[in-house]
Amino acid sequence: MRSFTVDLNPDRDVTLHATVYDLPAVAERPTSLEDPRPAVIICPGGGYTFLSQRETDPPAAAFLAAGFDTFVLRYSIGVHATGPNPAIDVARAVRWVRLHAADLGVDPDRIAVLGFSAGGHVAAMSATTWNNPALAAQERAEYEALSARGVEANAGLMTVSSRPDAVLPAYAVFNFDWKPDDFVAIGVEYQDCIAAVTDEVPPVFLWTTDEDQTVPPSQSLRFAQALSAACVPFEYHHFQRRVHGLATGTQVANNDRPPLPENVSAWVGLATAWLRATWAAR
Repeated sequence: MRSFTVDLNPDRDVTLHATVYDLPAVAERPTSLEDPRPAVIICPGGGYTFLSQRETDPPAAAFLAAGFDTFVLRYSIGVHATGPNPAIDVARAVRWVRLHAADLGVDPDRIAVLGFSAGGHVAAMSATTWNNPALAAQERAEYEALSARGVEANAGLMTVSSRPDAVLPAYAVFNFDWKPDDFVAIGVEYQDCIAAVTDEVPPVFLWTTDEDQTVPPSQSLRFAQALSAACVPFEYHHFQRRVHGLATGTQVANNDRPPLPENVSAWVGLATAWLRATWAAR
């Protein structure tokens, strides 16, 4: 394994922490590992005010175990989360992984974005803004300015697409009509991802729980309905029990909570199987 952190925008403390397989010579490689490998960019939740630790290492470990290279994105939060900044951050992360795919051993056509809660909104923005020319112009200006200052991670990013090959929003925020005051106060009401769904959205795997008292489960249902209306390929799981913020749904990620029902943790296996089946069918 190789682990390293890429500084994407020091002005907003935006980083990408990578954990990738460092494969030995061909004859010694584990037969279960693909080369090049799929990748997942992970966007933790935290209401755009912090980044949840239970939604960083546990999902990264789970997807690594499934043969994915993982990249945890620290996107703009707090005073930096205004306007399009988080959307630019996730677009930058997709572009960076794709631009460096050959060096990383990543398949540039199998890059997924996984997001939890507010991070699910970031993931959904990656799916609904990748073809927005106004956002692309803002991206270009920001990358060029940072590159000119010597922030090397921004060089050449606009030569590759920011379109993710799939997105996986978990108990996600998709718009702000259910709790507008909290989000307007910190200026993150940039994108209504439900209204923004078109047939150009990449395939989606999403899940939520019926007992979520933090983000209404109807958010995920409404997004699924919008995907269906636009004929976007998707898979939707609505688990009956348990609260918000389950991450992988395992006790490892929820050691401060009562025992969880075993079926919730099944989402990781369902998601990785769905990703491979979806990409194989293209």
